[in-house]
Amino acid sequence: MHQRTGAKNGARPQQWLHSYRPENLTADQWAAVRPFVADCAHRLGLDGGAASLRAVRILARLASWALSQGLPLDAEVVLDPDTVERFIASAVGPARSLATYRSELRRLGPRLTLRAPWEPPAQALCRRQVALPYTTAELRRLHVHAGAQPTQSRVLAARALLALGAGAGLDGRWVTHVGAQDVFTARGGVLVRVSEPTTRAVPVLAEWEDEVLALKATAGDEYLVGGYSTARNRAGSLAASLVVPSGCPKFSASRLRSTWWSPTLPWGPVCRS
Repeated sequence: MHQRTGAKNGARPQQWLHSYRPENLTADQWAAVRPFVADCAHRLGLDGGAASLRAVRILARLASWALSQGLPLDAEVVLDPDTVERFIASAVGPARSLATYRSELRRLGPRLTLRAPWEPPAQALCRRQVALPYTTAELRRLHVHAGAQPTQSRVLAARALLALGAGAGLDGRWVTHVGAQDVFTARGGVLVRVSEPTTRAVPVLAEWEDEVLALKATAGDEYLVGGYSTARNRAGSLAASLVVPSGCPKFSASRLRSTWWSPTLPWGPVCRS
C-alpha cells in the first residue's frame, strides 16, 4: 500500500523512506530500487513532505522501469533525457499524470546528474514529424535480411544500423560515426559514446548488448558500420544500398530510432544471431 509518514522537515531520507512504499510497485520491486531512490532523496534533501513523496513515487516508477529494460541504476543513465522520454512514451496512465511525470523528471534530472545533456532543455517531438516505427514482424525480417546481404560489407552495415538504431536509439546524426573506441562497458551495462550535436554516453538495451560488443570486436579502426567515411548523408546512402525483397520495408535509421522510442518495443530474440 501507499504509506505516508509523519516525517518533519529535515528528517533524514533513510528514516522516512524506511516505512514507505509506492502503491504502484510490489514489495520486491520497491526493494530492488529503494537504494537508488533513497540515494536520490538524500542528494535532493527531500524531507518527507507531499512534494518529496511525489518525487520519490515518480523516481521509483522510473527506476523500476529502467531495471525492466536492462539498464543499470545509475543516475546518469536512468535520468538521461532520452531514457526519461522513452519511459514516458511507454508508461500507462492518464495524460495529466504522464505530463506531471515528465515535468517532475525534467526538474529533477539536472539536479541529479552531471553529464546527462539536460541543457538546453529537451524539446517535445511532434508526432507528425516522427518516422513510423517498425512492427515486431518487420524488425525480425530486417534482422534476417541483414545477414543475407550480397557482400560482407553490407552485412556489417545492416547489422550496425539495426543494433545502434534499435538498440541505442542512434539515427543518421550518430549511427555512422561510432568506432570501436566509442563502445565501452560501465555501470553494469554497455554504453556508446556519441558526439555532436549532443555529446553523451548512451546506454544500449540489454537485448542488443551482445551484438554491439560483437561489432566492436570486429570493427578494428573502422566505424562499426564499416569504412572511414564521415559524409553527412552516409546513413542514408548505406541504408539505400541494402538489399531487401519486394514487400519488405527498407532499412531506415530514422525508423529504427522511432522503433527504439516506441511504447511497444519488439524486443526479444530479434537481435540474437
